[in-house]
Amino acid sequence: MYLYEWGFQWSKRQMSYKESLEAFRKQRLMPGQSELNAPVNVGESVSKYTYDNESIYKYTDRYIDLRTPHDEKRGLITIFGGGIGVILIYMFVGLLMIAYDFSTKGHARNGEAVGAYDFAMLGLAALIPVAASYFYFKYCFRYLRLEALTARRLIVRFNRVTRKVYLLRPKHLGGIQILDWDKTQIILDKNMSELEGTGGFLILGWDKGDGVDLEGKPVDDMELTFVGKRTRNASELLAFWEYIRRYMEEGPDAAPAPKNLINKFPWPWLSLKVAWRLDTQFLRDSTLWIFVALNILMLPAILIHATGHWLSLLLCYEPKFPRAIEEAGAPKKRAGPR
Repeated sequence: MYLYEWGFQWSKRQMSYKESLEAFRKQRLMPGQSELNAPVNVGESVSKYTYDNESIYKYTDRYIDLRTPHDEKRGLITIFGGGIGVILIYMFVGLLMIAYDFSTKGHARNGEAVGAYDFAMLGLAALIPVAASYFYFKYCFRYLRLEALTARRLIVRFNRVTRKVYLLRPKHLGGIQILDWDKTQIILDKNMSELEGTGGFLILGWDKGDGVDLEGKPVDDMELTFVGKRTRNASELLAFWEYIRRYMEEGPDAAPAPKNLINKFPWPWLSLKVAWRLDTQFLRDSTLWIFVALNILMLPAILIHATGHWLSLLLCYEPKFPRAIEEAGAPKKRAGPR
């Protein structure tokens, strides 16, 4: 789920700032285009329309909380990576139960007496899950944390009062950052057309020193954040950025609250709905009987995916901004009468 964020944090350790920024700028270039026609700054309008992109968790007069692109794409790593972990735990528990029987009863479950040879073989057998656990935690566990045993979601907050952008992320994905709205770089071609592939998600960037962490230390490298779910075309992508821009620059009246906010509660039927949509997205026309039949045939795989998606949500914690950020820009409470 957090593959883009994890990949960006990894790339920062492999490339210089200029190389990283250039790599992400090139992702937005059209065929034959040599330079990205990005907005000059956050004050430049890129569309006549606004579109919330169904990407908002919370909307207030002070701030809006937005999602990142791949919130739905989770579950498969949890099923396979978590399944390996469960098998290892089962092996350890089984060996401990056998060792308990050997040491307390003096015989195996089949009634045969045990001796030094049996204990030696039990010790050798224990080496298998121990070695497997070593390789699991060394090579596999890091990928499990891309969608389990971590924050349930990443949140990008735009606060129009403080004119800051707050990134709520786990430490292994960059941690919490407080970035200057006015210094935001929009990695987006303002002249993009409706050609296929020009939609996607919004990428925002900041130079070194354009923000601070929770301790107030300046950001020592470039920062990127991926905002909103994938848009279907260029118009939606431009209108989505315009929605955020107008909210921050002109206020809530210029970017009204959406009719529906994203539900954060991990209802199991929402996981089923997501898995169904992801697993059958290649079926273009569900009215044709053959595609209906394929949907039915895929139902076991969809149910497995949905289960993994739901378990992924349950194995994560709901992240929250620190109190200082929650109260940033809020009217100061007046002291009561003494």
